[in-house]
Amino acid sequence: MPLLTFRAIEAHKPRAQPYKLTLDRGLQLRIAPDGVRTLLVRYVVKGSEVERQHRLSQEYGEGLGQLKLAAARAEAARIRALARDGVDWPAAEEERLRAEAAAREQAHREDGLTLAKALREYVEKKRRAKDGLALKARTKADYLAMLEPGKTSKAGKKFADGELHAIADKLLAKITADDIRAVHATLMKRSERPATYAMQVLRAVLRWHGVVVPGNPLGRDTAGRDRIVLAAAKGNPSPIPPERLGAWWRAAGAAPSRVAADYYRFQLLTGCRGGEIHGDKRHGYAPIQVGDVDCELGKLVLRDTKNRSDHKLLLSRQALEIAARNCSGRKPEDPLFPIVDARKTLAWINAQAGTTVQGHGLRATFASVAEELVSGGALKRMLNHATGGDVTLGHYVGKSEAQLRSAWQTVADFIDAEAAKEPQPAPALPVRSGRRKKRGGTAPAVASRRRPSRRAQAPSSEGLSAQSISERI
Repeated sequence: MPLLTFRAIEAHKPRAQPYKLTLDRGLQLRIAPDGVRTLLVRYVVKGSEVERQHRLSQEYGEGLGQLKLAAARAEAARIRALARDGVDWPAAEEERLRAEAAAREQAHREDGLTLAKALREYVEKKRRAKDGLALKARTKADYLAMLEPGKTSKAGKKFADGELHAIADKLLAKITADDIRAVHATLMKRSERPATYAMQVLRAVLRWHGVVVPGNPLGRDTAGRDRIVLAAAKGNPSPIPPERLGAWWRAAGAAPSRVAADYYRFQLLTGCRGGEIHGDKRHGYAPIQVGDVDCELGKLVLRDTKNRSDHKLLLSRQALEIAARNCSGRKPEDPLFPIVDARKTLAWINAQAGTTVQGHGLRATFASVAEELVSGGALKRMLNHATGGDVTLGHYVGKSEAQLRSAWQTVADFIDAEAAKEPQPAPALPVRSGRRKKRGGTAPAVASRRRPSRRAQAPSSEGLSAQSISERI
């Protein structure tokens, strides 16, 4: 077949359907309806009977950046010669280019600042403006968990990915407003609070690194209609019902595990967080140790608590008795309450008392009781809540140790008095069933707690002694 000349090729115009012209052995020109002319090389690799096709990267033509006819014929001849020797050059070249692109992307990821790298840098280097302290270990762990993929249980169940895992490997400078909205929308299908928490963390990281996202839905300057509104955190206190407080205290006094029961009663009497008492090995938080308790002065100091301050507990007589009993005959470095998992004991106490309170609910119970018995300023300090934003409490109101000890004692005496009342039968706990009960009936009456009398309280009845705790000390 005679070879086509340049003039002959130029005479062929685009048609309604694409068609091909043979320019040389194994070299074809494809003319598309839009006039684009593509060079195709057809070849068979030695040892194979399959004819393959390779598209040259440059378009055919005489213009700048185009491949001329003579050069196209030479390139086709080279590829076909290699194929006759068993070398598939187009496939090898494609693999090489793919590997180079992957290497460039990997290098770009390593050199570039991804969200994952930015968040890790944030948790390590972030310092609080007011005191220069680093983030707590628990906070760091919570933030970093947002980057992790979901784990798989032994049973094969796949858990959800971390809240920010979807964009963890994306360059921080490439994150768009649409990316943020997509992540927020996905998380809102799971739960509102984790979605809000993740957006707060993402916003903090972007601000800390000084990254400006155009139209950022978390930005202050974004129009309200385009902004993601982050709901304020809402508490869900679940204290012991006032009418069951005495029953719970009596049940705790008769629990099979004395140490575990003492741990929960100590938490109720002091209002501490559970982690402040038993510690957390995973995050390196030490538990209260025997040597931390000053039994002579009736106090102990919790170091570096959640709000990054030390917290002094001025123990009531009841709390001191529990602490002293667990200190007796033990080494200073021993934990005050050597427990691993006390939840079974709490479940037993709840079953006996007709309650459903959980660990943090005891702190809520302490606060609920104290709110009616002591001043708001005293309660805030007893709970170790920060007063930095409260000018009155932070700059004007001072509470002495005697005042705070009296406040703790007032709460303990109230609980003691509730336990001394005539025992009431515990209501049956709700039984879970797959079948829902029909709605109807009257709502149960809501019990209210009266302010206790300032007269001497009645003696306690814990099943341990006829005397009250306060009388025995």
